[in-house]
Amino acid sequence: MTLTRFSALALTATLLGFLVTGCDTGDENPATSSSQRSSGTNQIYGGSLPCDNCDGIDTEVALNFSTDSAGGVYTLTETPQGGPADGQTQKRKGNWKVISGNAVPGGGTVYVLHPARGDEEHEPIYLLMESNTTLQLVDEHFKPLDTSHNDELHRL
Repeated sequence: MTLTRFSALALTATLLGFLVTGCDTGDENPATSSSQRSSGTNQIYGGSLPCDNCDGIDTEVALNFSTDSAGGVYTLTETPQGGPADGQTQKRKGNWKVISGNAVPGGGTVYVLHPARGDEEHEPIYLLMESNTTLQLVDEHFKPLDTSHNDELHRL
């Protein structure tokens, strides 16, 4: 029983540490509105991700944390640049969870974005936390993608 309590305390301390280091109270870009800034319960990342039939996909993901900090709800906004769907913005929502520790090579942290129920068209998205301000798109084995295109989202 003591080991279980210790494990629970260690997990709680780790998650709290993750939250504290993930919080950004400064606003580096004065043009960013207060609704777009990340906070302790809402983190927003943006950038351009690879695309098979276009120049890239302008992507913004908002991660809303649940009370346990190990997951929550996300909103994903994607706008292809070039190609057949050029400029057609698509928004979708779903749930996300954190995978960390021994499950991730190098002991890193991965956010797994699961599509909403009934969304059979999309696969989960895996984002490896490179730093408190950068997420890298990785495959389901948490390995970097084999692409020459930028595959990072930066915290807004």
